[in-house]
Amino acid sequence: MSERARRDALALSLIAGVGATEHARRVQGAGSATNALRTFAESAVVDACASADALLARARELGALCALPGDAPYPPGLHALRALPPVIWMQGTPALAAQRSVAIVGTRTASPGGLRFARELAEACAGAGLCVVSGLARGIDGAAHLGALEARGSTVAVLGTGLDIPYPPQHRALQSRIAQEGLLLSEVSLGERGHAGTFPQRNRIIAALAEVTVVVEAGRESGALITARVAHELDRTVCAVPGSVHAPECIGSNALIQSGAQVICTPDDLLREFQIERERATPPALEGDAAACWHALQQGTTDVGALAVRAGLDIRRANIALAALELHGLLEIDAGGTVRPLVSVGVG
Repeated sequence: MSERARRDALALSLIAGVGATEHARRVQGAGSATNALRTFAESAVVDACASADALLARARELGALCALPGDAPYPPGLHALRALPPVIWMQGTPALAAQRSVAIVGTRTASPGGLRFARELAEACAGAGLCVVSGLARGIDGAAHLGALEARGSTVAVLGTGLDIPYPPQHRALQSRIAQEGLLLSEVSLGERGHAGTFPQRNRIIAALAEVTVVVEAGRESGALITARVAHELDRTVCAVPGSVHAPECIGSNALIQSGAQVICTPDDLLREFQIERERATPPALEGDAAACWHALQQGTTDVGALAVRAGLDIRRANIALAALELHGLLEIDAGGTVRPLVSVGVG
């Protein structure tokens, strides 16, 4: 596409009242964006073209791309949408938008367990070569992006603002990191802070990019439910993580399961939706203090102190044994001293 054609297509999208559907109708009717611009008042076209030139110059400064339908970097999954976004801004590695992807989304007011599980899902998917897509919001979205990055995998963040607007402010560093190691993507023009409508709108892009959408936690009005609805409309797989019936942050995600969403209880459940089975190393047989601690853990004891008592060990020996088990990847111990097994191991 020539620079003039690119500028004109962008300018057309900047004219008041020209959304995705109208942009497509105008271009189809006139044969090109350049011709479509001629149907508007000259003053409006002059202003739109000046704004488009400024945006393209700003994109060059940022190392960002303005991708239009038909451009190689334009995300192929978006062609499934009825209203094709006329312009997609991209910063980072555009090829990630064409990878096999999973959307991991959920509420901003997530529980600690929900945040932990979202991160575990993302780590497993990224480790299996899948790209993790989410919306960079607080809560589940941020945990998903972090999980993918920490697993040295790929992630795409779809924004409801311009690429150069850090939002939410507390994710400034995460947004910058994704621009360097993953991909930022938005249909909102550079420099724009977005509005109440741009955030629900971006959810349709998240759904279109992903082969599978999983909702970890979602309240009754959560935007993640919009993502799930669009994914269903696009005939993509929709999954949800079951939560407590008493938790407000799980009302929407539990309702998805009632409506037929696939149930995800472990990272392997999600990987199986992609027909991926993780290879697992054969765990060692345990002896001595390690075996005693492991046996106590299997009996349901999760507190370090109580576990030492059940294993018949003093706290020093129990901590040494647990540290060794943790180093082998057999369990994890959180900051509160709670022990959680990660695998099943035979006791010799």
